[in-house]
Amino acid sequence: MTTREWPAESPWLIVHAASNGRHARLRLFCFHYAGATASIFRSWRDGLPDWVELIAVQLPGREYRLAEPLVEDAGPIVDALANCVPALLDRPFAFFGRSMGALIAFDLAHALRARELGEPALFVASGRNAPRFRWRDAGIQALPDDAFIATVRDYNGTPDALIAEPAMRELWLPRLRADLTISATYRYTEAPALDCPMLVLHGTDDGLVSDEGLKGWLAETNGPVRYRQHPGNHFFLHGDERRVLAELSLELENVLGVAERAPPDTCRMEARAY
Repeated sequence: MTTREWPAESPWLIVHAASNGRHARLRLFCFHYAGATASIFRSWRDGLPDWVELIAVQLPGREYRLAEPLVEDAGPIVDALANCVPALLDRPFAFFGRSMGALIAFDLAHALRARELGEPALFVASGRNAPRFRWRDAGIQALPDDAFIATVRDYNGTPDALIAEPAMRELWLPRLRADLTISATYRYTEAPALDCPMLVLHGTDDGLVSDEGLKGWLAETNGPVRYRQHPGNHFFLHGDERRVLAELSLELENVLGVAERAPPDTCRMEARAY
């Protein structure tokens, strides 16, 4: 753990402080993908503007929360986050949701709005169809271990060491199965569209998303929706991290100017670009 990183008062959040040594102008909440941990965002701090405070969401059953039971439903996760996140909404904030994490971020954005706590200045969905689209591999969570592993290996993001080493497999497999259960059993709820701008990232060879599913994000906000395509499969995020962070930094700079000129609950923009 670096000197700029520490657990928040809630075990759900890890704070990576703004690198300028002063109070952040914007907080970026990051939601990891299935099977991962909050640590996947640790390297991001130095690739973002120095006025951004990065807050990584840590789900139960991993790293320092290893002793806690895994959660297989998005509802309890969103409820818990809706109770601990508001203390950190005293300045503009943005959400970055990666695959499964995009579902949790999306429901949390709606939960915060329902509590009249405003919306993200920017919502980023990475590697995920819009929530109203059923996940392509729904049902995978019920497969026997060997068939389950064979399916997820096709995603091209599973290190062989996690499968070959029995101790690692015993730790990783239940976690991934629980997280993919969240994706497989996710229940979309009809609600008025958000008003914040969105950025949708996807890989050129990602078989877990579709043109129709990606286009579905247009219906989830009244703000602008921008699409950015990256070379690679479902895990393009790691291979193209520098470019992803450059694009994200530019978007945050743009929305911060809007957020600082507007009331906290206002992030509506007139033009739609995609």
